[in-house]
Amino acid sequence: PGGAPLRQFWIAATRAPRATDPWRAPRARGGVRRTPAGEVTPEEQAQLLDYYVRDVAPEFRTERTRISTLQRAIDEMMRQTSPIMRELPADKQRKTHVQLRGSHLALGEEVGPGVPAVFPPLPKDAKPDRLALARWLTSAENPLTARVLANRLWESVFGLGLVRTAEEFGSQGEPPSHPELLDWLAVELVRGGWDQKKFLRMLVTSAAYRQNSRVTPAALEADPENRLLSRGPRFRLAAEMVRDQALAASGLLNPKMHGPSARPFQPAFGLSAAFGSALDWKTSTGDERHRRGLYTEWRRSSPYPSMVTFDAPNREVCTLRRNRSNTPLQALVTLNDPVYVEAAQALARTMMENGATAAERARHGFRCVLFRAPSDAELKPLLALHGQSLAAYAAAPDQAAAAIANVENPPPPSLPPAELAAWITVANVLLNLDETLMKR
Repeated sequence: PGGAPLRQFWIAATRAPRATDPWRAPRARGGVRRTPAGEVTPEEQAQLLDYYVRDVAPEFRTERTRISTLQRAIDEMMRQTSPIMRELPADKQRKTHVQLRGSHLALGEEVGPGVPAVFPPLPKDAKPDRLALARWLTSAENPLTARVLANRLWESVFGLGLVRTAEEFGSQGEPPSHPELLDWLAVELVRGGWDQKKFLRMLVTSAAYRQNSRVTPAALEADPENRLLSRGPRFRLAAEMVRDQALAASGLLNPKMHGPSARPFQPAFGLSAAFGSALDWKTSTGDERHRRGLYTEWRRSSPYPSMVTFDAPNREVCTLRRNRSNTPLQALVTLNDPVYVEAAQALARTMMENGATAAERARHGFRCVLFRAPSDAELKPLLALHGQSLAAYAAAPDQAAAAIANVENPPPPSLPPAELAAWITVANVLLNLDETLMKR
């Protein structure tokens, strides 16, 4: 009877490793349940087979261990990262009212989420949330998103967008120079599944891009900014690309992706932030300092000076379109900044290791930087510069030793200091050619 005390009971124990399997099986919820084989449904059989394969089968023990390890790693990663923003339940969402004359104290009618009436509306059966907004933005009925993205990708390749004001497609922006072309590009972008690599491949293989970038007097007069695409694009590389190209041509570029930021060399200013922390940093060691400019640590109060010189924004505000300048300070950076000096040192070593004569070495360095063979007229001044530099460094061993000095990566003892220093001078010139820094 209910509430009566339990007078007799017994306990059974076992060491069998699979004694608890029936309780963990899908049909064991609430206790052990035995069902005759003829009464088990196909769905239940599938569940039991899935349970056996995932949790019991000894032949899959290695896979189960690996899955468990990966799941723990995922759980730990989710614990260490910031939580993902989720939409609040409907009963906890804030109510929004029209603020009469902009005053938060004078509230008008309640309003809900939606899109501006000038644009196509959300689907009738769609819940107005962020997922619906994302689908609406990339919908085939909304061509504006595809136009904006196609214009930005065009600008990255040609230097100037079909709509010059890439940050403003509204009434305050400029109209497109080729509206039909922009529409066609937008349709191709959507038709290709928003595949940006495929879209960029189409641009760089087009006849418009593969034109000669040489500027003739007639083209300069008729089309000074190349808005009519009368010639191929010709513009200076972005700040990050200038540095990355020097490292890549010299063989120093570290292609590692992801991970913490890198700290390449920068001068020590001895300055401190508003709350006392020093703005100077300790340069990364090894090839970490040679990672792509994308991974350079950036501080808005003290941006990386080498890239600022090449018009990199300070990131205090969102910048969609960078200005391009041409100043003597930029040449001073690429000639004297330790990053570019180290790149010239590495390129000079490569040149000496890939040629028996001065002409062969100069040709190799030229190919590494410009990806083409030099003409006789281009090769002659490089060989003359090498000869003059070699004579000067042979007469000043201390200057040669200073030119080849590299604490992190010292030169091989087999390379003569004066000869290596002379080729460093040639490599420095190659890395500073107009054709090296200008896309054309």
